[in-house]
Amino acid sequence: MRAIGIPTNMFTVMFAIGRIPGWISHWREVQMAENPRIHRPRQIYTGPTQRAYKPIDKRG
Repeated sequence: MRAIGIPTNMFTVMFAIGRIPGWISHWREVQMAENPRIHRPRQIYTGPTQRAYKPIDKRG
């Protein structure tokens, strides 16, 4: 960024500017949906809660 004259402390701002169109389009999709759904559903782990430890050389 120094090569084009932008201070390095502006990195976060420059990073965000490039992503704003995508963020806005995602927001707009959610707002314009006829059947609104949760944007990011909560993920709940449903696998086994307890497993026996297997040494690395025994894994396959």
